Amino acid sequence: MVATPAYPPARFGIEEEAFLVDGASLDLARQVPPEWVQACRRALGDCFAEEMFQCQAELVSPVFRQLGEAAAFLARGRAQLAELARANGLRSLVVGAHPFSRLADAAPSEPAHYRALFEDYVQPARNSMLCGLHVHVEVPPGLDRVALMNRVLPWAPLLLALSCSSPFWQGRHTGLASYRRALSGQWPRMDIPPWFDDEPAYQAYLKLLHTRGLMREPGHAWWFVRPSARYPTLELRISDACPRLADALCIAGLFRALLTQAMADADAREPHRLRALLAENYWQAQRHGCRARFLLADGRCVDLARWLELAWAQCGTAARAGNEWAYAHACRLAREGGSAARQVRSFRRHLARKGDVDEALREVVVELLEENSQAPVGLA
Repeated sequence: MVATPAYPPARFGIEEEAFLVDGASLDLARQVPPEWVQACRRALGDCFAEEMFQCQAELVSPVFRQLGEAAAFLARGRAQLAELARANGLRSLVVGAHPFSRLADAAPSEPAHYRALFEDYVQPARNSMLCGLHVHVEVPPGLDRVALMNRVLPWAPLLLALSCSSPFWQGRHTGLASYRRALSGQWPRMDIPPWFDDEPAYQAYLKLLHTRGLMREPGHAWWFVRPSARYPTLELRISDACPRLADALCIAGLFRALLTQAMADADAREPHRLRALLAENYWQAQRHGCRARFLLADGRCVDLARWLELAWAQCGTAARAGNEWAYAHACRLAREGGSAARQVRSFRRHLARKGDVDEALREVVVELLEENSQAPVGLA
């Protein structure tokens, strides 16, 4: 019997990145009207943010207590972003990587901190025409966020597998379910975090890099789970942006459940040796998405459906509360496959019908745009 956690399901927030594509060609937008950003700020206020490239945008949520609140906000935000894009001859597209664009000279966004990223990180930054889903979960005062990070890290590949939406890159099928994560690995401090005993040790390391001039800003550590530099949260960064809103909400709910349980397991410590399993499972999720098999500490290999069962079984009543819909939807993804599999099936279907790779990939984008507007079912 799992002990009831001492902490209720935590408050959370979501950051969702999107592309801007040309309304006619559906390629990434080469020209974004100057009034686009001002129009978004007027309509969305602080819930809009620029991203690295001008042909990207980000929805930044307020703080939520329930998944239903997040569903309502993101559905409304996606619709507003889509309307603003259409008014400027564009479309907004939520997906991990654009399936066919070969845009190699995309304009960076105006804010100075983005231009500094291109100066510091050169080609890896230029390759980062990618969109992710970031989930922040609040951590109460007195709890060490790095200790919590160490406890939830083994589950991160599971959350990646559910989100994988970047099987294509520059018109080619990469063979990976998440090519976004492969490209992210070109950056420093963006994949698996090193082992830190606690948050003071983590902060001391970042301070060392910053004071020695090896890292421009203390926040330039983007590991796929990290203590946020701005908020009292633990931030999940591993996930691809999800074309279907339901998939994004599923990942947010599962991460909240796993972290809430980690808060209750105050005496648990993940041994260093599990980092090897984490690295292998991370690769399997990148490669196969929802069809991956994962290695457990006891040497067994399990599919995603079984790993989900094990993750949910170790969550107590309080950790599950409010996240039941997320688990049910995740089980559906494990049975039916996620976005990467849907995109590949769509591509093969249209290629067989049309006999043209470019036309088939364009039809994939058409279907992704349709998915972007689908409302989650069964979540009030």
